Amino acid sequence: MLSFRKPSIVAFAAAAGVLLAISCAATAFAAPTIELTRGAVEPVESITTQLGAVVTNGGNDFFRLHVKPTGGEGCGANAQADRGEGVLDEGVTTETNPVHYSRNWTFQAAGTYKLCAWVSTGPEEVLAFAETTLTVRAPHLSLSISVPATVLAQQTFQVSTTAQAETERAVWEYVMPNTGDGCPANAAAAGRASGSNTILDVWSVTGGPFTETKNESLSSPGVYLYCAYFEYPSSESPPEASASAQQSVIPPPPPCVVPGFHLGARLASVEQSIAAASCSTGAVHYAASSRVGRGGVLNLSPAIGTKLATGAPVIILVSAGRECIVPAIGSGATVGRVKHLLAAADCGAVVVHAHSRHVRRGRVVALGSHAHSHLFPLSKVRIVVSTGR
Repeated sequence: MLSFRKPSIVAFAAAAGVLLAISCAATAFAAPTIELTRGAVEPVESITTQLGAVVTNGGNDFFRLHVKPTGGEGCGANAQADRGEGVLDEGVTTETNPVHYSRNWTFQAAGTYKLCAWVSTGPEEVLAFAETTLTVRAPHLSLSISVPATVLAQQTFQVSTTAQAETERAVWEYVMPNTGDGCPANAAAAGRASGSNTILDVWSVTGGPFTETKNESLSSPGVYLYCAYFEYPSSESPPEASASAQQSVIPPPPPCVVPGFHLGARLASVEQSIAAASCSTGAVHYAASSRVGRGGVLNLSPAIGTKLATGAPVIILVSAGRECIVPAIGSGATVGRVKHLLAAADCGAVVVHAHSRHVRRGRVVALGSHAHSHLFPLSKVRIVVSTGR
């Protein structure tokens, strides 16, 4: 469009009776143009960028730039009629052509926006107009929660939260009984949920990834839900990113209470009773007993009824049978006879040989242990057999 910026000049001169008319035709000037500019091709929510324009062929005019979300009214016929937010309101100088304008601008929410620009001589007379749309994206964010799948009530465990943010963002995290409805709509709602406990309260993250670890314990058995949120600008805002994790809390096992048993009970049955009492089988010792046959349980340690930590070991004392009491034998007895006497006395036997001048070959010279000695059940007693001279 052509703009007639200056009035025509008509000059009249008369000399010597001659009328000379000189008329200068109206001079046409190029109309102003607007080229809208931005600092980033894809601006990011809450990260400062630049908005501006290059105005060409302006002169003693006014340049105005507005911004507004799309989806409502379009650009106004002029700046006064437009309801957008003012970014620039500048005079256009004639000394510089073209004129560059810019201003730092921060979009508070992701979405699509419209830029509207006018060059005008006054409030309403528009010499040039330009508009464009741009998309403001949310910052790149990532968020995750790691907890043990199952823990005991009152057991201390770790909650690890890993977050990464393209720009500064706050993380809120809560744990609450799992009602089956999933995480609440935002951090504020999660903090108000029944039975909710705070894990992270406004953890500020810029860059990353970073991991925040916290020791936690839960006293009541049940299924719990962990909910974490990236929210901007407050905990009441819709989440820009979220994460969740589920955990089962089970009752702790009962303490070990040393069980009772019948004197002489078999070892296997007593071990089963110990396990059922939340205890574990400790060392198994053997002792001689004239009252309880070999293999029968004599005693438990600690004593019956003692309360211990879950899984505590219980020592079992088992009968090894009656003591071996070494019998008295005469020199020259047969090996078979002596073995019989040892077996009857709950002793074992081992045959060794030795030379003897007084006992004939193949007969027993003596025993390796003194007669009437008390030995551990089934202790092996040496039978010394003569090999002759």
